[in-house]
Order: sequence, then C-alpha cells, then structure tokens
Amino acid sequence: MSRSRFVALLLLPLLAACLPARETLLPRLGMTVPGLHDFPADFRPPLSAETGQPMPGFGSDQASGVYRTPVIFVHGNTVSARYWLPTRDYFLHQGYSRDELWAFGYGWDNVRYFDSNELSVPSLERSVNSVINYLSKKRGVPVRQVDIVAHSLGVTVVRQWLKQTNSYHRVRNFVGIAGANHGTWTASSDSRGQQRLTAWELAPGSPWLAQLNRGGETPGPTRYFMLYDGGGWADVFYPKPSQDSPALEGARNLAYNREHGAWFDHMDLPRRPETLQPVLAFLSEVHEPLPRASPPQLLREGEQLRSDQPDARLYCADDGLEPGAAVVPAQVWPLKPGRVSSCYAAHAGSGLASPLARYAGAEGYQPAGELSLSASPAGGVYEQPQQVRLTASDPAAFIVYTTSGTSPDSGSPLYRPEHPLYVAAPLRLQAVAITPDGRRSPPLVLDYDISLEKVEAAHTLERQLDPEVPEPYAGRRKKGR
Repeated sequence: MSRSRFVALLLLPLLAACLPARETLLPRLGMTVPGLHDFPADFRPPLSAETGQPMPGFGSDQASGVYRTPVIFVHGNTVSARYWLPTRDYFLHQGYSRDELWAFGYGWDNVRYFDSNELSVPSLERSVNSVINYLSKKRGVPVRQVDIVAHSLGVTVVRQWLKQTNSYHRVRNFVGIAGANHGTWTASSDSRGQQRLTAWELAPGSPWLAQLNRGGETPGPTRYFMLYDGGGWADVFYPKPSQDSPALEGARNLAYNREHGAWFDHMDLPRRPETLQPVLAFLSEVHEPLPRASPPQLLREGEQLRSDQPDARLYCADDGLEPGAAVVPAQVWPLKPGRVSSCYAAHAGSGLASPLARYAGAEGYQPAGELSLSASPAGGVYEQPQQVRLTASDPAAFIVYTTSGTSPDSGSPLYRPEHPLYVAAPLRLQAVAITPDGRRSPPLVLDYDISLEKVEAAHTLERQLDPEVPEPYAGRRKKGR
C-alpha cells in the first residue's frame, strides 16, 4: 500500500465528515469518494449532469421482481440517495420489492454547494430512463410508468422535469413532501455567491416559480399528493404566513402536522411511519397499468381531435392552460380559430395516457411565408438572469420551448408573448414555432451562460483600477466548484 493511501485511510473518518475535502482530496489520491452504490452488477448508473460522475444510490437486485409500479425517490438539497434508506425500509416492510424501489444522488451532496432545480432536470431524466429501460428489459414487457416520491428541492425539480420533458404520461403518482412550490423565506432574490441560482429559483414570488406554476399547477394525467407541516412551526422553511407554500392547486394536500397535532420537522416528514402511511395509501388507490396495453394516441381529423382508442377520453384546455384530471373529459374536441388547445388522451381501463400535445385551429388560416423564430437577447455570457422574448415570423404560430436539453415537441412549455422566458441558469434554450397547419420552424438553439465566473471577472480589483483591462472570462463556466 502506498504511503498516500495509508494516510488517507487513517484520515477516512475525518474525510467522511468533511464533504468538500473528501470530494477533492480522495480522487487526487486515486481513491473513490465514499457513497451509496446499492445497484445490481448489470445496472449502469446514469451520469449526473452536474458532477459528470455515475450517480450513487440504490435500486433493484437479482431476484425480487417487479409486481407494481416502481417508485423513484428524489432527495432535496445538500443530501443524497442515502437520505431515503429509512423510507426504503418502510416500503420493503409493506411488501414492496427492491426491484420496485430506486433513488439516485443527482447533485453535489454538499452543504456548501446547493443544487439547482433547472440544472438537475437532465439528471432526473437520465434516472427515470435508466429505471424504465432496465426494468423493461428485466421483466420482458414495457414499464411505461413510475411513481415518484420527492422531498424539499426534489419536489420542484420533479415538477420542472415533468414540464420540460413533457413526461406527465410517464408518472402515475407524484408525492411531493415539504416542497417550496410557492417559495421559501430562506431563498432571496438578491442572493450572492454559490447559492444564488437556487435562491433565484425558490424566492417567494420569483419569476422562475411563476413560470413553473403558469398554466396550471397539476397538469396531465399524473395524480398529485402534497404532504407538509402546515402548522407554521415544525418545518422552519415554511413559517407563518407561508405555511401552505408546499400545497398545489388541484392536488390532494395534507397539512400533516396541522391536521394531526404532530411535530415532524422538515427532515422527518418523509421518513416517519406515521407520515408514510398516507403516502403508501395514496399510491395504492389506483390500479396498476395493464402491462401489455398500448397507450392511447391523439389524432387530428380536420378541425377535430379524437383518440385512436374508442374508449379513451380527451382532456383539453385552451389559451395557455394545461389540462389536468379535473377537467371534464370529452370524446371529441373541436379546435377553434385563433386558439391553441392543449390535450392528452387517457384510457381508464389500461391506466395509460398519451403525451400532452398542442394544436392551433386552422380554419381561415393563411400562411405568412417562410417560418422562422428569433430571440432577444440572443444567447451569450451574462452576469444576471435574462428575460428572453421569442418572436415567430408568422403571428398565427405558437411557440414551445425547453431548457432541459431535450428537443421541444408540441407539448413542451408554451411561450406566451406577455410572459418573457426567465433564464437564470447556465442552460441551453431550444424553441420551435408551429403554425396552425402543422408546419414547424427550424429549431432555435441558444446557449445562455449566467454564472458566478462572469461576475468575478467583471468586478476584479484589476478592472476597478483600470477599466481598460479586458474581462478574463469568455463563457467557460466551471463545473460546480
């Protein structure tokens, strides 16, 4: 054994307690950072979009089997998949198998460097895909849906992932515990330093939260259950008068401590048998999707929409609203001139649904020449968040966009001219315009680099003394640290 490895082993207890040190020093010594890696040998953990490393976590084994919809646990800030071990134990004691319980550490697992909602979406997309693909292969029939249980930051991460990747049809049940759906007092819109992105996202009344909640807080066929303190005392993140910040309009909301006279704090709420009992009851209320059924699809016939399955029903809304299970279903949906309809088809018998899709009424429409799309300001390097305006050359076209790295489809978030896009993170914006007759513009792809390095470069002491000194930063954002 080398001397450096011997010294590292002697210091291992200290390194285990010091996250920044262990994540920097151990790799330099050629050693793996300690983490939870409870996966079967034939499963390849996906890479974190932030760290670039395989995500730690747990899931599956070689023999337990898949008998119900798999559950993916999504943690909050400064923790990792290990946070969910007591919750996994509870689910196992209630009859779940290890094949059906998964969790991934998508971020930094570090109290000094917070994770971002926006930047964590690609990691969650990879996690869900890896579980579905692995279990589908193992079971021999497609796994089309998962249940998700998320905590704290994980709640808004999941909601942004659902929206940006148009994945509502892939999530049967979504349980959010103590999430900052309408902000938390610990996030400030004027934050500085490493935590500023998370603060910009989760500050009460932030443009990012307004963008997330716009169009409806519980879209798609997904069932929503929000569990939280509600008393304004036990969970320090939601004191009065913001005790109901975690609730969502259209969800089943349970202010557990307020209703039960309990005192479970922010970290206890997702890991106590008392609070997990209603969570498990909620997941069990609906029947399992039929394993060999095909999901319904939307069909357009002239100025009407219907499903390719006669027994399926359409759930639709107009003018920027995103339909949820509460809307009155229809067998046929008429498209209206000058209006954009957002719809999905759901089949109660199979438990499956189509992806959300959008259509504009084409009656009386006259094409306005070649279709193009532009943005202002254009992509580039900025110190502060940007309000981005998108413009289609054809005013009758509607615009959809993504910030998750996925290509936009008609069910991606709908851009409204009265609400410019709020870009607070270093991300890639992709957008496309769609005309009433179905034509699509060439995709607009723009990179926005909004990072601390730009601020540091623009305000160095050298530049303050001599304004002619150029900024030593040109968009090469460092990962994490």
